[in-house]
Amino acid sequence: MKNRCYPKRLGWLMLLALGSCVDPYRPPEVTAPDSYLVVNGFFNSAPGTTTTIQLSRTQNLTDSKTPPAETKAQVTIESGSKVSYSLKEGSGGVYTLSGVVPQANETYRLRIRTAQGKEYVSDFVPVNVTPPVDSLSWRIENEGVQINVNTHDPTNNTRYYRWEFDETWEYTSPYYSAYELKNNRIVSRAEDVYRCWGSSVDKTIQLGSSARLSQDVISQRPLTFITGTSLKLGLRYSIQVKQYALTQDAYNYYDQLARITQNVGSIFDPQPSQITGNIRSTTNTSELVMGFFRVGTVQTRRIYIAKTQLPYWLTQTGVYTCLVDTLTPSKIIERQPAIINEFDASTYLTTSFDCVDCRLRGGVIKKPDFWDQ
Repeated sequence: MKNRCYPKRLGWLMLLALGSCVDPYRPPEVTAPDSYLVVNGFFNSAPGTTTTIQLSRTQNLTDSKTPPAETKAQVTIESGSKVSYSLKEGSGGVYTLSGVVPQANETYRLRIRTAQGKEYVSDFVPVNVTPPVDSLSWRIENEGVQINVNTHDPTNNTRYYRWEFDETWEYTSPYYSAYELKNNRIVSRAEDVYRCWGSSVDKTIQLGSSARLSQDVISQRPLTFITGTSLKLGLRYSIQVKQYALTQDAYNYYDQLARITQNVGSIFDPQPSQITGNIRSTTNTSELVMGFFRVGTVQTRRIYIAKTQLPYWLTQTGVYTCLVDTLTPSKIIERQPAIINEFDASTYLTTSFDCVDCRLRGGVIKKPDFWDQ
């Protein structure tokens, strides 16, 4: 099945970010009259998991709104032995399937019928069993922390890999705030805004292959580098990596997609070209479809890095000036500053809110459920 992404004859279309797999490519701003289906799908064969297929549409670079979701579609997964499973529509063009585990020796394909009567179908693809992540290693280099992934397949059957990761970090504000002003009264602070947890999801395409090696081993494959002064290393940092086994066709698709979406920046970089996936339109063979349908398992691994394990690096909190003043209650009501603590019987230590409220640097005060593991 042929799916053509970024064809030259489209002009310069913006490729939507496919879940956590793709960064949008932003070439010179032009317009294009057509909108094409974007399919982000992975049939998860791990027991107890939910399969999610997300459908959306491309849009012009001039459009500032959220990319339109493809809703009210009929989405099914079909096996080579002609068993069909219907996905349930949720919100925002997300379709899910629970309680179904793909059979190891079976093949599957995705079928989509939109509310407008257009039909799309993928190739039949095998179930890729992903080997475990052997380890996530890190080392100190270049005044920062380099994190790598290691894995292998003793059967030498995988050869092609893809990784996704998300990060979580714990940090604090420069000052602890014990009081706050409410209804012109100084009261004990109801919420602790001193300690926060930030998070991010990597949106690059991370690939690796052992196809040219005698053994199916991936050793010290770089995932991410964190500058030593980064807020991510403020107190404690965690990274969770997801590993997927790919077919060679899927690897080639993501590799070409990565070259276009992540490397274009000069005339010496790869230029936009046609990308062939495994989904096509059955109602209009010339219509373009963006995406690659896969079936398989996913392996995960998480590590933690504490500040105490690192050299003394001065964390850049984003707050460069914290002027502290002593004010009386009447002045506090007049100026509305952040209150640190009592100074004496009649005055309080005060500063700016970005010096006491960690949420102003993008974090949340609720500790993640996994954090103490």
